[in-house]
Amino acid sequence: MKGKLTSIIITMVILIFATVNVYAAESDDLRVRNIIISNLKELPRELVMSKLKIREGEAYSTKNISDTYLALRELPYINDANFYTQVEGNSIDIRIEVDEAPNALELARREESKEDLNQKTNFMVSNVSITGLKSFSESEYLSKIPLKKGEYFVPQNAIDGASVLFNSGYFSSVEPKVIRGADNTVSIEYVVTENPKVNDITIEGNTLFTQAELLEALQVKKGDILNIEKMDPSKNGIIKTYQDAGYTLTRIDDIKLDDSGNIRIVLSEGTIESIVYRKVSKKKDGERRTEKSANLRTLDYVLERDTRMNVGEVFQKEKLEQTIRNIYRTGLFTSIQPNFKQSATDPNGRIVELETEERPAASINGNISYGTSVGLVGGINYTDSNFLGRAQEFKASIEVSDEGDQTYEISIFDPWLRGTNRLQAGGSLYWRQSIDDDAYGDDLYKVKRGGIKGTIGQGLNDDIYVRGALRFENVQEYLRDNVRREDYDLVAFTPTITYDTRNNRFSPQKGDYVNLSYEIGKIVTDHRSYSQVEIDLRKYHRTFFKDKNIMAYRAVWGFTGSETPESLRFKIGGADSIRGYDYGDFEGYNEFYFNVENRTQITNNIQFVAFFDIGNAWQTSGKEPNRSDANAFRDLKSGAGVGLRITTPVGPLRFDYAWPLDKVEGEQKKDNGKFYFNFGPSF
Repeated sequence: MKGKLTSIIITMVILIFATVNVYAAESDDLRVRNIIISNLKELPRELVMSKLKIREGEAYSTKNISDTYLALRELPYINDANFYTQVEGNSIDIRIEVDEAPNALELARREESKEDLNQKTNFMVSNVSITGLKSFSESEYLSKIPLKKGEYFVPQNAIDGASVLFNSGYFSSVEPKVIRGADNTVSIEYVVTENPKVNDITIEGNTLFTQAELLEALQVKKGDILNIEKMDPSKNGIIKTYQDAGYTLTRIDDIKLDDSGNIRIVLSEGTIESIVYRKVSKKKDGERRTEKSANLRTLDYVLERDTRMNVGEVFQKEKLEQTIRNIYRTGLFTSIQPNFKQSATDPNGRIVELETEERPAASINGNISYGTSVGLVGGINYTDSNFLGRAQEFKASIEVSDEGDQTYEISIFDPWLRGTNRLQAGGSLYWRQSIDDDAYGDDLYKVKRGGIKGTIGQGLNDDIYVRGALRFENVQEYLRDNVRREDYDLVAFTPTITYDTRNNRFSPQKGDYVNLSYEIGKIVTDHRSYSQVEIDLRKYHRTFFKDKNIMAYRAVWGFTGSETPESLRFKIGGADSIRGYDYGDFEGYNEFYFNVENRTQITNNIQFVAFFDIGNAWQTSGKEPNRSDANAFRDLKSGAGVGLRITTPVGPLRFDYAWPLDKVEGEQKKDNGKFYFNFGPSF
């Protein structure tokens, strides 16, 4: 329709310009000399000429030629028409080039027949009557028929009158009879057959609603004249009742009416016979699809535990939508398309197919980066967010820098142990060494940390999880010149509670995330103890560009006590907190930082990001650090920058460049901008 309208507008503009050369001469003296119709294939010239709004010998006007063009375009047998004009003195010749529609002649005959039926005749309507009525008023229905006594007879009105009667739903047959009188008049008689009275109504196949509820929705009662319109499966209240409740696969398989007025309605509610998980076929033309290429890497039980539909129950749209939402939230899939098939053996059975496309989960990444605080850093990481197809997260990483920083870690986490009710479990082994090359005197220069960590948790529902982590760790703290300051063992227990409504863990577009953790630690060697609290809040929403532009926010606040070992106090700055600064530029007993990102999808694999970060970590000498100190929030440091997120077969890559907007305490001026390269999303 839009394309047709555009074509009309363009052609009208051409017509205007085509008549510019005659506009100045347009007057009562400028007359149409010849009208030539060209390019006709099936249509007779006389037919086209009869549709024109301008005639040979008449005065020429641009309005008449525009009206002619529009009149031709409205005809079903003409696709388009082009006009050409030529002026000689006070005469103008018009050539019309016609573009006929396929089967133009047949279409023209049909259109002419319609027009003939809509033409008034010379016959007057002497009488209009309805015979066969038993239960209804003749006058009521005569008032609805578009044919009245005393009017000229129009054949189409007689046909429309029969349609009005039949569409009322109360008549099984309607036959119009036109009787011509001797005095140039006609009388029209509609012979109708009323439907029988409803004697009994039986509904079969219903399990979700009672017969009384469905009969009330049907609005057909015993003793009433049967209305066929109310029995129409696409219109009656039974199907509407099911659909309003979300049972969208329910249908009426059969409606039978006997001569005694007994009605039998057979329902198919749409019971789920099976749920099938399939891989999206990306087979090229002529390519053979193997069994391996058709199978999902993800095991069926992983999808089944997030499926809210059950075999044997009636399909409900709400449960399908919840299922798709839950599966998306695992972060393992990029698309999920539901399909429905009729069971081959059960008329009431439906097969629900979930056609999915998996996100690349396993990757081996090597990385090299440079930071002013850590120097040249190289590492290799193996990550699999769908380990062995069980949705388990497995990580193994090695990372070293020329400044002496080292990390070795292996971990596994199962977000939902098979055969349990949302039970989680995981563990990790690690050894880390961090160097602060700017440390002097009694400042902490080097920290070695190695340990083991175990986690167990329980999902309370789809959105809320509680976890507890137990960590055993050996920590060695050194001053410069390899002087050991402390060597201690600690045990720490960290309970957390998480609320997560994000639609996807790895690339959320909407939803909220809240994580509250409370760590209690004990130094085994000297009986010191500490506690630490951290709150992580995140929010995501689409903007006016919908899925192409996302706003993301994160706020983190934490505090700890004075007995907390220095190596365990908050250190922020860098790629994962306040960009534009180095990691550890800000440290203390308290932390706060806020991030905001605008993420714009450029292509399917490239995302542009603009961001702003602000925050700090602080402590006050001689005061209890576990406190509320408004003055600390007056010295927040900020940074801003841009970045790219690139999706690759080995995982997402993150490139950020940020400028610090404030100088770090103790430095004379602001640092230059910093470049960050990382794997995975920022938050």
